[in-house]
Amino acid sequence: MGKKQYPPTAKELVQGVDKLVSLPEVCFLVNDLVNDPLSELNEIGEIISQDPDLTARLLKLVNGAYYGFPKKIETVSRAIMMVGLKELQHMVWSTTAVETFNDISPSDANMATFWRHSIFTAVLSRILARETNVLHPERMFVSGLMHDVGQLVVYTKLPDVAQLVIDASSEDVDASRTKLEQSALGYDHGSIAGALFKEWDMPDSIVEAVEFHHNPEAAPEYHLEASIVHVADVMAHALEMGEEDNMLKAGQAFAWTTLNLPEHRIKPVMHEAVMQFLESLELLLPGASQRL
Repeated sequence: MGKKQYPPTAKELVQGVDKLVSLPEVCFLVNDLVNDPLSELNEIGEIISQDPDLTARLLKLVNGAYYGFPKKIETVSRAIMMVGLKELQHMVWSTTAVETFNDISPSDANMATFWRHSIFTAVLSRILARETNVLHPERMFVSGLMHDVGQLVVYTKLPDVAQLVIDASSEDVDASRTKLEQSALGYDHGSIAGALFKEWDMPDSIVEAVEFHHNPEAAPEYHLEASIVHVADVMAHALEMGEEDNMLKAGQAFAWTTLNLPEHRIKPVMHEAVMQFLESLELLLPGASQRL
């Protein structure tokens, strides 16, 4: 299978993807207001409140176990005051991402498994961000949640490559996937997601965390963020496969060294993630927890 029959770059591959999938307008409106120093909290609250479903999800999220506020938060404006503009911006992305990318989900892919792994990685990414004192840990939830969406682009735009990956799957599914994509295309699903998020003008920290989550050392600037998603991805796979004992060997040494996570904190992190997973799953995929 020669490379010439495929788009030569990830950027060219994602051209036109925006016709298949695009972030809801509320995401761009919130982005603009958050980045505008003259905007006011009530403006952002009004924009979000125009979407009842998004409002309900955001309030459910801020009232969840992760934040643990002592009193129930009942309005978007109060939520903004409690968690901050940036965190709220990242929550908006998170709560719309699954629905957005489901629009391009192929019928023959196991999307339930895909999103369960993505949500597990997102939860772990946020916890690891807190453990490593990363600013705005909710952005790492976004990065973890969307780290594999490049796979959906491959399924949709290059079904023969997707089938090749499926047919060649082994116990080391993740490594097999990236190697096969690199062999067929010259780039992998991380590069594809990175190119798409650049088109959407998402922050560089999220772009690099997603693009380089298989090779954090290659990230131009955000090595820590890419390492967090890498380690979260490894942890999620280990928990899903029941292979926690081999977890450190499965991940890149550079990523583990970058996180500098004490070994005695690994099991508590994983335990906390398991506790948060079902809550996040029910929030992002309503009813999914009942089908587990």
